[in-house]
Amino acid sequence: MLTLEEMNIIEENAEELGVSRRLMMENAGANIANYLKNLNLIKKVVIFAGTGNKAGDGFVAARHIASLGGKVTIILSHREEDIKTEEAKENFKILKKMDRSIEILSATNLSDEEIKEKIKNADVIIDALIGTGIKGRLRPEISRLVKIINEADCFKLSIDIPTGIDPTTGDFSEYVKCDVVITMHKMKKGLAKFADKMKIIEANIGIPPEAEIYAGIGDAKVIFKKRNPYSRKGENGVVLIIGGSKIYHGAPTFSALAASRSGIDLVYLAVPEKIANPIRAIAPELIVIPYEEERLTKNSVNSFKKFIEKSDVIAIGPGLGQEVEEGVEEVFKLAKELNKYLVADADALKTDIAKKPNDIKAIYTPHAGEFKILTGKDLPFYNKIEDRSLIVKEESKKLGIVILLKGHIDIISDGERVKLNRTGTQAMTVGGTGDVLTGLCAALLAKSKRLFESAVAAAYINGKAGEMATEEYGNQIIAKDLIKYIPKIIKNLDPTYSS
Repeated sequence: MLTLEEMNIIEENAEELGVSRRLMMENAGANIANYLKNLNLIKKVVIFAGTGNKAGDGFVAARHIASLGGKVTIILSHREEDIKTEEAKENFKILKKMDRSIEILSATNLSDEEIKEKIKNADVIIDALIGTGIKGRLRPEISRLVKIINEADCFKLSIDIPTGIDPTTGDFSEYVKCDVVITMHKMKKGLAKFADKMKIIEANIGIPPEAEIYAGIGDAKVIFKKRNPYSRKGENGVVLIIGGSKIYHGAPTFSALAASRSGIDLVYLAVPEKIANPIRAIAPELIVIPYEEERLTKNSVNSFKKFIEKSDVIAIGPGLGQEVEEGVEEVFKLAKELNKYLVADADALKTDIAKKPNDIKAIYTPHAGEFKILTGKDLPFYNKIEDRSLIVKEESKKLGIVILLKGHIDIISDGERVKLNRTGTQAMTVGGTGDVLTGLCAALLAKSKRLFESAVAAAYINGKAGEMATEEYGNQIIAKDLIKYIPKIIKNLDPTYSS
């Protein structure tokens, strides 16, 4: 069963794969018409249509029913110019030219008695009013039509979900009491409560399985909400990156820069004092917090504890080096005490505390070698992706965290769900691309507070940035090239900028 959000993600992913919403609508309408044809219920059909894509499914169904020899009356809930989506508008334009087989009316121009006269002796009423777009109680103009439909004495079919029922929760104030629901692709979670009240049929509308298996644009879009124009600094996410050592100053810098380019407000970067000034020179936009020791210790962590308290997410590991068990353990301890989200990568995953996270809200981002150190498990090669995925899922469940296993195909699991990500290129073997991913994970988690979804979106965006960088530079990319493309990708996902 699917929630509304899951269905929206799948449809977005299917569109990215090349299956247009127009084609999905065509398949939906054809399913409805063929079902009624098989029941010999197309002699006189009345369709109550709203203004969204559910109405579009009804418009397609009307065309197919007419082509099968049926007579159709469409009663719009609003005016023709109120139809919202492009797909529904395109299909309605076709119906306007079918004046011999389809009658089009608007409920705004009809009394209740006139509508009841139009549905008299109908073989079937099709509910194409409101589907997954319902928000709260039905508006009076829709409630009026629902009452008329429910009073009618004929066969009733609802498209996708009966008007009035919340597709995720099943809640309602009133709803169309139909005989059958033809729900698109898969059962909606909210319909489960009504399985004994109506027949529920799942219709194949041509969505490829890959739209659910692989991370896609829908998985990335779900992270982003429209920015509040009155928000204050810090309300859009604060991240602390802990990493770096005498040898490695690039890794934590890449993580911090990736986070700062992901639309959050503040990025703190805690590093050994010896590498603090070089990082400041490279990236003056970062707030660099130096600690005296050459490696991370308990004392080091306590010296910047106030920044842990200020942050939504702590990312630890990039370039951290060895012999840091004490410091990493203290970070894990504080993350739990202060109820902070954690993203752990690289050397942080090689510590004992990482093997027993103890109910911390965390994302781990290992590659195969780090995964073996963490779990003791060897992973099969990519030609056995199902076996590989099962191991990741089992270990994620055992540890109680989200694992984002980096590789040619990334595997993301929270112990219950599994998603694969195939964005990226062969050029991303260059050092630092995993550190970029860590920063992305932390930033998206700070924005959304959603572990699994942030990991999936980060894997997708990181791979897309790698693809764009490779297109420009070939196999000669460096990690910094990915950071350049991250804000461009995110801008296209952010509803703040959608028309």
